[in-house]
Amino acid sequence: MIKINLNKKPRQAKLKLKFDIKKKHIFIYLLIPVVLGLLVVFLMQSVIQAQIANVNRKTTSYNNRISLIMPKVREVTAIKKTQTGILQKINVIKVLKKEQQGPIGYIYYVTEAVPKFAWINSLKSQNGSITINGIALDGQVVSIFMSNLQKTGFFRSINLMQTTEVKKQDLKLQNFSLYFGVNNK
Repeated sequence: MIKINLNKKPRQAKLKLKFDIKKKHIFIYLLIPVVLGLLVVFLMQSVIQAQIANVNRKTTSYNNRISLIMPKVREVTAIKKTQTGILQKINVIKVLKKEQQGPIGYIYYVTEAVPKFAWINSLKSQNGSITINGIALDGQVVSIFMSNLQKTGFFRSINLMQTTEVKKQDLKLQNFSLYFGVNNK
């Protein structure tokens, strides 16, 4: 008898693999990955614990430094607060000085410029010009007075109008008259 295969595809042979693993070998193959996994977990945990201990040591060190520095920080803060208050007061004084105009401003700067051994008898202000009459020990004191007025920067064109010698209580004194203008600030 002849057999004819009408299938176009040839028949493939089925392969059967046979695993011949015994039960005791399965236990070893399963145990090795579990042991290696536990070992990795243990190593990772010890590394993490070492890092945590290091961070705790640094935190303690920083806290100790902070406790040493905090009193100084408080002092600096108090000084800055005091400094701010002083600066505010200085600014108020500067503003008042700038706003100080008119006869009050004139009187302040004139009295600051009066030297020792000079006295003012009268001060007249009219249209931005000032006339001062006074008495001084000598001509040099009058010259110092004029120089002091010029140094204030508040007055301009300081002119000595007249000087006369006056005798009072056996002293020869100088009567003087000054005329000058006021700078507009």
